[in-house]
Amino acid sequence: MRELGFSEEECMIYFDLLTRSEGEAIENILAHSKGPAGQAEEAVKSLVDKGMVRIRSNRLEASEPKLALSKLQEDRRAKMSREIEVVNTTASRLLSLLEPQYWEVRLGVKPEDLLDPLPSLEAMELQTIRILSNATRDVAISAENFSWFDKVREEIDRGLDRGVRFRVLMKVKDNATRERLDELRRMKIQVRESREEWYPVRGTLSDNAELVFLIWTGRESEVERPKFYRPHYTKNPGMIRVFADAFERRWVEAEKSDP
Repeated sequence: MRELGFSEEECMIYFDLLTRSEGEAIENILAHSKGPAGQAEEAVKSLVDKGMVRIRSNRLEASEPKLALSKLQEDRRAKMSREIEVVNTTASRLLSLLEPQYWEVRLGVKPEDLLDPLPSLEAMELQTIRILSNATRDVAISAENFSWFDKVREEIDRGLDRGVRFRVLMKVKDNATRERLDELRRMKIQVRESREEWYPVRGTLSDNAELVFLIWTGRESEVERPKFYRPHYTKNPGMIRVFADAFERRWVEAEKSDP
């Protein structure tokens, strides 16, 4: 018990109660304590909080060891999880401060000149609307279900009025995505169904000049809470070239959705 963090007073009280099937009156336990005043009271409180003893009619009884230690393990795991979460959050914040300085000194370029991180999917959607509003020639959209179509439809309509060409790569998996594809087709938007069963990169490229994208760590349909790397915005020609080349290759390979 000492190795698990119990005090000597806690151990003495618990082992004493372990030999008493009907427990012991709380006042007797406190009265027979040989430690400093208040030590036994603190020990009793701690044992109750940890689930090692229970109070019944002003008497203390030892809890069943298997159940008590199981609760102790669960409490420790929960505490460790909270501590790990704090460490991860703090480390991420520290990384965001240190990483730019490290690479700026060694590469002579600021990371934000390559990628500008976006804090959330909502921020990504707003940035996508912004670059769509800036488009004058060509927009390439790499999507899965294109479930966010309704959020950008107004800007797409405006772009079509300006003569912008829109191309969309997506998957048709169910009635909802089929209806979405039909709607895009009615809007005279070029749509092709990607050949890949799943593609991790989603993004919008405007005029080969502005790009908003994110990368999923796994298929959204396979986990309850799908995870993704933080979305980014970039105007860097190299990053845009990588996305554009991949899109063009997939576009050529894709099956045309038009009948």
